Amino acid sequence: MKIAPRDIDAFLRSPPPDLLLALFYGQDDGLISERAKSLCTALVPDINDPFAVTDISGDDIASDQALLYDSAAAIPAMGQKRLVRVSQANDQIADAVKTVIEKPPEQAVIVISGRDINTKSKLVKMLDSAKTGATIGCYPDQQRQIAQLARDIFSQHHIKTDNDAMTWITTHLGSDRLISRSEIEKLAIMAGENGHITLAMVTEALGDSASVAASQVISSAASGHISAMGQQFDRAMTEGIAPEAIIRASITYFQRLFRLSCMMDKGLNSADAVSQYKPPIFFNEKPIISSQLNQWTSQKVMAALDRLGQAEKQSRSGIHSDTAVAQALLAICQMAQRRQRT
Repeated sequence: MKIAPRDIDAFLRSPPPDLLLALFYGQDDGLISERAKSLCTALVPDINDPFAVTDISGDDIASDQALLYDSAAAIPAMGQKRLVRVSQANDQIADAVKTVIEKPPEQAVIVISGRDINTKSKLVKMLDSAKTGATIGCYPDQQRQIAQLARDIFSQHHIKTDNDAMTWITTHLGSDRLISRSEIEKLAIMAGENGHITLAMVTEALGDSASVAASQVISSAASGHISAMGQQFDRAMTEGIAPEAIIRASITYFQRLFRLSCMMDKGLNSADAVSQYKPPIFFNEKPIISSQLNQWTSQKVMAALDRLGQAEKQSRSGIHSDTAVAQALLAICQMAQRRQRT
């Protein structure tokens, strides 16, 4: 069964008693990890208990198709559930999963994680239709989810947040759930119990985060600044920022440009579109985005999104991800330079 986004939290807190297999997949590695861990915590008393928990990889199963079933069928200590965690999974384990579905081991639950899987995957389709299976898509947070995550963390410590500080957080985080959570928790520690978070605190604390570095690369590309984009991209690679994080953030950035350009297609000028956009755009970004909107029509933004989508696919099919992303950003720079809104 496919777990709808609105039902995911409840499912993780209280999984059905007959659950046999759960698959976490998508583009957000941090969210995959966080949700898989939450489910595992709900299933067994101690996820670090070697007598109840077995960890294997998709490659292990691909080289030994019987491994998954044997691991799940092992008798757990103290009569508790046997938990099998499978990492880095792909369709190569589909036959092994099918065997488990056809002959379910008693007292076993298998939790599978795999980034290189999408809704067309054989594994996803198999577990979508399995009565004892579940699939949970994990995609980069939108601004609404980031805002809720921040509110949840801050409320635990009775911390108040200025509106412009929250706007900065929601517009600069989101490409990876674990990174977002870490950065927000950093702010909570800085503020302390019953503290107060200001814009200055946020920009000082998070100004060197991976998401900010990625946004600089993307903004330069959207403005057509090839030299600046190249220098910022090289710096991001040197600092260890994942190319996949940049491509995901780029897609989010251009999705916002698309919505803004559609507002202009209806008669607004760039400044009014930026001012009226919801959720509000951070004030330091307004002049840059307003300028970019004069370079991009909605049709041209769609072309850029197609190019970014191609880069994401290429990075999963053997081409080095840094090469695929760099080529896509260079293409977007060239599009920005030669295509002006009329």
